Amino acid sequence: MLQTALTILSTPVHTVLFPYVWGTTLHAARISLLFNTLSRSSHLTIGANLSGFLLTCWGGSLASHLLLGLYPPQLYLLGPWINYSAVHLVASFLLSSVSIPDLARTNAYLFPLDGLLRANAVLHTLSLLDVPTVNPVLVASPLFHFILGAAVSSGGGLVGGTFSLWTPNWHFSTPPPLRAGQWGIWGTLDIWAGGVVTLVYDALTAHPACAGILSIEPVSVPTARSLAAALMIVLFGLRVLASPRPKPPSKAEEEKKTQ
Repeated sequence: MLQTALTILSTPVHTVLFPYVWGTTLHAARISLLFNTLSRSSHLTIGANLSGFLLTCWGGSLASHLLLGLYPPQLYLLGPWINYSAVHLVASFLLSSVSIPDLARTNAYLFPLDGLLRANAVLHTLSLLDVPTVNPVLVASPLFHFILGAAVSSGGGLVGGTFSLWTPNWHFSTPPPLRAGQWGIWGTLDIWAGGVVTLVYDALTAHPACAGILSIEPVSVPTARSLAAALMIVLFGLRVLASPRPKPPSKAEEEKKTQ
């Protein structure tokens, strides 16, 4: 099932009308829901809204390419700009006239999608280690693999939260996981989960970086990808279980949202 889902994420939505893969399209839609939830009362200009959204979406991609010494595709391809901007504009228009559930509730409902999309991003980034220009020292380092997975998994959230990109006045502040009340296993899950999933995938595929650390019988790449995605989804699910249950909105809150 997960193998099929990962395959779908790498196929275009429509080869002619919208030739962008489901993975980036669903990622854009999910971040758009998050961004609209956080910025609803901020009254952002179109420029600030779109810029903040794109930086939140691409934080992980930009960070991972920087670590690998590669140019991010956003610098030389129009596709990512069209893909993400179009999805956000359409989603924002649709969400402008409906009541958006609070953040805790959407995170609880959508954790399988969040885990799947996060795992897909990590797995795609790991494929960039095969690019010939990447430093062999980095390719052979399990520590770098962990850092790379953590960066792509959490980069967008860290950039968005650190600079408050969904507010009218961007400003630098303490990264969210380091703030009082946030530090802990579940508060930092977005960071370490990407690194753990990366090392598990390396071990399952017998990557040289894990030689001498974990000695297990390697599995096929599709199986390893599915297991990595399953692990990410389970970790996100455990965070939901460990978090306080979101309270149903009161009638007053519902009326306020619909106004």
